[in-house]
Amino acid sequence: MRLVLIALATLWAAGALVAFLQTRERPLDAKLSAGYLVLWPALLVLMYINQPVPLWVSIPVFFGFIPWFLAGPHLWSILKDPGRIKPGEVAGIPVGYWKWGGIAAVLLGVLFDVLVRP
Repeated sequence: MRLVLIALATLWAAGALVAFLQTRERPLDAKLSAGYLVLWPALLVLMYINQPVPLWVSIPVFFGFIPWFLAGPHLWSILKDPGRIKPGEVAGIPVGYWKWGGIAAVLLGVLFDVLVRP
């Protein structure tokens, strides 16, 4: 099962890498969205291989699935129409959500690390 998950993530990362290479002449937001599509599966595979991982690391990586899931449609829309890019957003999500969501995920991981782990 472990190899199947690694193979799936590797195939997705390869597809995302192709998308990243297609954004060479595109705006920065397209490059950031494609980069997130490449980096999140790689980070997930690294975390899976290096188990056990502290919860303050694994919970933010787990919650990183939500913007990763939304980055694909966002990238597709801005490649079709670059006018849809809004300032102050990364992968179609406002920067404030990235900051506060990241802080909340790390704090939730620390809380779970203290309460759940022996």
